[in-house]
Amino acid sequence: MNSPSKWRFVGFKMFIIYFVSMTISIMIMGYLSYNKANEIIQVNVGGVALQTVQQANKRLEMIMKEYENRSYFIFGYRELQKGILGEFRDNYERMQNTEQINKFLSSFANSKNDTANVFIFGEDAASYHYSLTSSPTFSVREPIEPMKQEQNWYTKIKEADGRPVWFGIRPSFIHENRPSEEAQPVFCYGRALKDIWGNGEIIGVLLIEIDPSEIQQILSEIDFKAFGTSIIVDRNNIVVGDSDGRSLLSPFELELTTETSGIKHMALDEKEMMVVYDQMAINDWKLVGMAPAQQLVKDSREIRLYTFYLATLFTVVAVILAWIIARQMHHPVQILLRSMRKAKEGDFETQIVNHRKDEFGILFDSFNIMVSRIKSLINELYVQRLLKKENQLKMLASQINAHFIYNTLDSIHWISRIHKVHDISTMIFGLSNYLRISLSDGRDKVTVREAVSLVESYLSVQKVRYQDKFEVNLEVDRELLDYEVLKFVFQPLVENAIYHGIESKRGKGRLDIRWIQKGGLLCFEVIDDGVGISPEKLRQIEEALESNDFTREENFALKNINSQIQLAYGEQYGLDLKSEWGDGTKVTLILPLS
Repeated sequence: MNSPSKWRFVGFKMFIIYFVSMTISIMIMGYLSYNKANEIIQVNVGGVALQTVQQANKRLEMIMKEYENRSYFIFGYRELQKGILGEFRDNYERMQNTEQINKFLSSFANSKNDTANVFIFGEDAASYHYSLTSSPTFSVREPIEPMKQEQNWYTKIKEADGRPVWFGIRPSFIHENRPSEEAQPVFCYGRALKDIWGNGEIIGVLLIEIDPSEIQQILSEIDFKAFGTSIIVDRNNIVVGDSDGRSLLSPFELELTTETSGIKHMALDEKEMMVVYDQMAINDWKLVGMAPAQQLVKDSREIRLYTFYLATLFTVVAVILAWIIARQMHHPVQILLRSMRKAKEGDFETQIVNHRKDEFGILFDSFNIMVSRIKSLINELYVQRLLKKENQLKMLASQINAHFIYNTLDSIHWISRIHKVHDISTMIFGLSNYLRISLSDGRDKVTVREAVSLVESYLSVQKVRYQDKFEVNLEVDRELLDYEVLKFVFQPLVENAIYHGIESKRGKGRLDIRWIQKGGLLCFEVIDDGVGISPEKLRQIEEALESNDFTREENFALKNINSQIQLAYGEQYGLDLKSEWGDGTKVTLILPLS
């Protein structure tokens, strides 16, 4: 036989070269293009987000600088220092001084509508308090007690030696019987008061509480249009300001760098977050803005979709070109496939009579030889061996029956009882009972009484396995005990509740199982207080129950049960799921009373 010419292999080589190389090139190009576009978008979005945070930071710094300037009025008010020191010649002069301080604090507090409380704690003769939370209230008090002077906030203010000390948004330090609205969080700051007309010693402490709504409004505006959040953290990474007061005074979960500003990508609650921060010049706090990275770069999805369409188009072109080159191979392949299909169906008389001098000619000759050889082997050995194997299997099957299994499990059960291995005894007894009811003489249906026993046997095994992981409350309407139901639709629902709900829960769980009547229907309910099902996962399960596609493995058990019920009773019956993420799941199986 002459050696086949090289051109006869060009079609195959070109098909591989065109299809594989072009497809891989298109995929790599699309992947790199999308990643680069996504990177550029992230950089641009991050820059805009940082500018937004920096602008908001400047607004906050202006507000806090204005707060600081307010305190200078009190810091240098001569009559206030005179009242704190008690430098009066008589009671009349004291009264005059008190009236002037009242007017001064009233003017100070009313100059801005955001002042809540002004506390002036004197250490010598008197202290003062002016409140605007409900109605203007001025009071003169005794000098601050030594016990209060030891409190952390008081010592911080004194140690600052006249410089402002910022405490952020928090509950008031002063716990008094004040109206309920005064118990709301306030923005606190303070500074030490000095005897500036005397020896310069500290004579008291000023503590000012401001309505935080203006600061919270600024924080709420920094959302990057992507469900973001903004907070203020101090140098100890403690939250001292947020827009809604939910995370105040709690540690910030992410560690920020020592740089004054920056952009970081961090994982928070299993989500990739873009974190933008900028340091305040006035007190070393950091303004932090956070938003899900996917939300910020959601515009890149359009690029991804466009890239996908473009790659698909070029791939189609590559396939067409490869097909044009390879179509000359199509005819001999079809001849070989048709002959192989006949052999697969048992026709070993088939032969390929198409004579070729290329590689397909070699394949055709090999196929003809193979089919003839298989036919010979079948006649000589295969039938005899199959018959022998079938007889052996029948002999083995005849020795294994239900009674043998029950007796063996029962023996193990009593041996465990004798040796006081109660956990094994319980599990073996439950398994034995479970197998007995499951086999049920080959019947497809059992009574509700038997279904309850089947579930109880299964639970007895699982309780030993999980120990005190969960408790079970089983409720059965006795009027339902004699109704017949499908055998294998109850236990898998209980198993799902244990494995997917309670097993992942921290601590002990609860499982409620009920056979009840509702509106003339038999309802089997399985309720657990486990981890629940996320909304996305619940949507996927509901779509799976409505689908007739059994080729996918996801949620196969639930689809199987639902299909069994609808085939047996009708499409109006089946499964109903209700779940809240983190708050448990309720699965209801609805059957007719028949």
